[in-house]
Amino acid sequence: MKTDDAGSGFEFILPSGVGVRASGDPASPILKRFFEGYDRAFVLPDEREELDGFETCLALNASHDRAFGRRHRELVAVLEDADGTLLGGINFLATGVERPGLPPAAVALNYVYVEEAARGRGLLRQALRAVRDLTQAALALDPAGPAPAVFIEQNDPLCLTAEAYAADTAHSGLDQVDRLAIWDRVGARVVDFPYVQPALSADQRPDDGLLYAAVDYPHGAVDAGFLHDHLQSFFAISVLKGEVEPPGGAAGVQIAALAARTAPVPLLSMKPALDRLRAGGGEGFTSFRELAREAGG
Repeated sequence: MKTDDAGSGFEFILPSGVGVRASGDPASPILKRFFEGYDRAFVLPDEREELDGFETCLALNASHDRAFGRRHRELVAVLEDADGTLLGGINFLATGVERPGLPPAAVALNYVYVEEAARGRGLLRQALRAVRDLTQAALALDPAGPAPAVFIEQNDPLCLTAEAYAADTAHSGLDQVDRLAIWDRVGARVVDFPYVQPALSADQRPDDGLLYAAVDYPHGAVDAGFLHDHLQSFFAISVLKGEVEPPGGAAGVQIAALAARTAPVPLLSMKPALDRLRAGGGEGFTSFRELAREAGG
């Protein structure tokens, strides 16, 4: 893996031949390249960041690299063909977590997209491989050691309004349930926690219509302390962008709940709930998480 002189940029080729270029520098042209595709892929107002939001987050690599006593690095990356064609993009925050017996890092996979013309090539798996490799490099982890745990927000098909469901599906060409099925195939499981995304900016509002999922967590339930450390970093850096949240905000409420919790947070299989939805069995459930809990029980 080739790095730049400042250690903020990375470049390598995956075994598939797909090229990866990544940077944690807000002035890097890689950010502009990432944003070109991002701007096409994300349309729902409460899920979007503007370019200056990404610039602010990447700038925190300098001031928040050891926030809460943990190592952090936020990166944007692009996936490209050999001729330079943009195939997809990734934005994530990697956080070092030092808890015995657990993964060495937690990744908040903030955004991942695949260009429409590049779909059907298994690029989601390749993007996840790139995230793991980049996390190990950025945090100086043992490349032969355990994989980092990856966490991602998903649209909850049972929480979206009919208008938002239709708008996102029409724009992406991918039904919301089918999108969850893709994540199920790469091993994602629902985190059984009442997750709320704090507002991304002063002009937006908290989003309680998302489900939270984990990939590559090695146990059937997430250690509450591990999830606490991960969300504390993710909220502070990627969401709040270094600003202090007002008392009673969505981030603080969730962090306090996890700090007080001793029991691990169960991870729920997606497949039984997806089967129920496809069979028309989602009526009466207010969230996919609730359905996953009942269908898997």
